[in-house]
Amino acid sequence: MGHHSYLIVGEDQFLYTRDHYNEELAALFTENDRELVVADADDDTRDDDWDGEEITFGYYTTAKALRQRLNVQGFTSPRALAELAEGAERWRKTYDDQSELREREARGEQLYQTLARPPREPAELLAAIGEAIGPHRPQTSFATAEEYVSYLMQMTETAADVEELRWFVERRSLVRLLVDQAADHMRVGLDVSGLTGCCIGLDTDQPIAGPTRERQLAALPDNAPLIVLTEGSTDSRVLTEAMHVTHPHLVDFVRFIDYTGTDTKPQGSVGALANMVNAFIAAGVANRFVAIADNDAGGHEAFARLKRQKLRAGCRVLHYPDLPLLARYPTLEPTSSVVALTDVNGAAGSLEMYLGEDVLTIDGALAPVHMGRFIPAVQRRQGALSPVHKVLVLKAFTKKVKAARSGQHSSGDWSGVHAIFEKIVHAFD
Repeated sequence: MGHHSYLIVGEDQFLYTRDHYNEELAALFTENDRELVVADADDDTRDDDWDGEEITFGYYTTAKALRQRLNVQGFTSPRALAELAEGAERWRKTYDDQSELREREARGEQLYQTLARPPREPAELLAAIGEAIGPHRPQTSFATAEEYVSYLMQMTETAADVEELRWFVERRSLVRLLVDQAADHMRVGLDVSGLTGCCIGLDTDQPIAGPTRERQLAALPDNAPLIVLTEGSTDSRVLTEAMHVTHPHLVDFVRFIDYTGTDTKPQGSVGALANMVNAFIAAGVANRFVAIADNDAGGHEAFARLKRQKLRAGCRVLHYPDLPLLARYPTLEPTSSVVALTDVNGAAGSLEMYLGEDVLTIDGALAPVHMGRFIPAVQRRQGALSPVHKVLVLKAFTKKVKAARSGQHSSGDWSGVHAIFEKIVHAFD
């Protein structure tokens, strides 16, 4: 078929690509699927019309394996069938809209536009695909040569209709429709043999599927939302609400993940956050993601080991930023009732401390930070608001967010959450 690559399903060929291979198809295979056979001039398997090397080169697996790969990417049978139904409607509409062009072509006019093929009903097309990929009947089974030629033409028409669907159905859903008509162990593959001869000269030593899949994964973060991991569901919920006020333009572009499944932050959740980061890295999660922890002693202790690791390019571990407000903040030592102004950046910077000076002010004064245990690893004490004050601050902030989102003037101090979002936005600078 000249310098083409194509998808083989059973005994038929589909989705031709001229002078190259389709990267979306190549990425469905792995280097373990690679098959290369070279027959020289003395090999009995070579083509008699070719006096040089004959190369069979491609990537092959089973229909079942390819279906499973498509499944985990979200290209399921129901999705493919739904896209086929919608695509068939668009195909028919395109065909109907071109009736005048077909009349002009019938009168012998030269057209500079490709006309749609006559559409087929989805069920009819799927049945035809099933027949095309199944075992082909030998010529000797036909009564006449004309019947045999008609049979071959049916196969050609089916392949052409699949080509037409490229305009109306997503590529991987189209592949799903093809392999769904195949038996589990039927051979499917991407044949690139036609790219290895003269003019094209594809390097058969160069891997195709592996690097193509890597490029596909590398492109994913450019389109997917930035994932942000926090210490717990409270941080996730509060920051999501705040984003609608301070950075509404980032909604749908940044996703805060609630992985705890609770409404409160369990003890030691910063350790769970560190474990989640390692799990994301080990799983090879393709999305860019940011893990952001409290700017307190416990957060810095838990992230110390992560910061020493060489993280992959799409991952950042951060803390909430230092704030001027926290540089001189009221604190109470465990054995004293005297309030002192202390720099609690890095010691008591939990999310509540970033929700605004207005909501931190209770009964006319800033809610004090209570200093607790000393953490040798970071050489500082851990501090926090009292449980009662923490609840009051969160309630006040929720009220402030509701007022701002209802159209009321968003007065108050939003500088803390604004600083958090700016740090996230510029995490990969």
